[in-house]
Amino acid sequence: MKEEKNINVLSETFELYMKKGKQAREKGNYALAKRNFLLASETMMQMAKQSQGKLKEVRMERARGLVKISDNLGKTPVSAKKDDKSDQQEDDDLKKWQTAEIPNITFDDVAGLDEVKKAITIKMINPAKYPEKYKMYGKKTGGGVLLYGPPGTGKTMIAKAIANEVGAKFYAVKGSDIVSKWVGDSEKNINSLFAEANKQDKAIIFIDEMDSLIGKRGLDTHNDKRVNEFLQQIDGFSGRNPNLLLLGATNRPWDIDSAAMRSGRFSQKIYLPLPDAPARKFMIEKSMKGVPVAKDFDVDKIVSQTQMYSGADLEELCDRAKDEPLLQAIATDKVVLVTNADFDRVLESMPPSVTEKELLEFEKYNAEVNGYITKKKAKK
Repeated sequence: MKEEKNINVLSETFELYMKKGKQAREKGNYALAKRNFLLASETMMQMAKQSQGKLKEVRMERARGLVKISDNLGKTPVSAKKDDKSDQQEDDDLKKWQTAEIPNITFDDVAGLDEVKKAITIKMINPAKYPEKYKMYGKKTGGGVLLYGPPGTGKTMIAKAIANEVGAKFYAVKGSDIVSKWVGDSEKNINSLFAEANKQDKAIIFIDEMDSLIGKRGLDTHNDKRVNEFLQQIDGFSGRNPNLLLLGATNRPWDIDSAAMRSGRFSQKIYLPLPDAPARKFMIEKSMKGVPVAKDFDVDKIVSQTQMYSGADLEELCDRAKDEPLLQAIATDKVVLVTNADFDRVLESMPPSVTEKELLEFEKYNAEVNGYITKKKAKK
């Protein structure tokens, strides 16, 4: 089985096939054009398999669209002008992952993280809800907030909950997608994103994988240009549009350029740790709500068995624990109850996705950037 290709490699391969396909089409070599468009479609489908949510849907749709273009090449000649319009439409379709919407996720859907919710309420939600009060007390607004922590700890969910709380349009962006799609042209698209968000009455730009978008400068010319443009955009909207909020998330905060962490930019950095016991219990109960379970089903036992598990891990655990009872229910046409034994079976082959070493890295970084919080907790 071939190893999954890196998304950047796939993107470059896709662009190469598209370029060859367009060149062949312009020369009237429809057989060669068809072959390259089909290869581009296959590559785009591979990219779709590595994507999630809206971006996955868009990429699958574009892959199917390229098959149609390929099929029509030998049947109906198309003018160059129409082809250009079609190509532009394809590019526009790929940007649908930026579609703005107000999410239906609230803070009540987010398990635990009370300190995180409080910090975000003060920094992002209240300024949008009570601008007069903040002005009265001379409280600074604007700038961005960086959420960091192990994978699967709810960074995206927190971002959506913020957008819901303030009634803001939500622009979800992945740093790696901007870089991989627009190599050499990222600056223009960063500019376009901020310009689009600025048109809204209230908007949140949520950038996941921040480290892939604004990595440390000095090693890559393309990255340096990207970082410079991004920082200029932050400085441009900060203070000018209090209704445009910027939220970043990363699993590798130490790889982000230090200039982005200065005051007025991402000066506030909030650590999202692995869920504690009450949060894990909330997540498990939510996932098992309405599911037929045994009378002696013990949620607390599962909580004690999953100390190092992230929110994403727990969701996967609960889903897999239902598999065997579900298959038995289908085979016997009877209700088969989920038991703790089903969870024990899955736990034997499903270790937590976050290692002790990785967790220590985050704890160390948190102590460095938010040391006063760590010391305060230590005194308790």
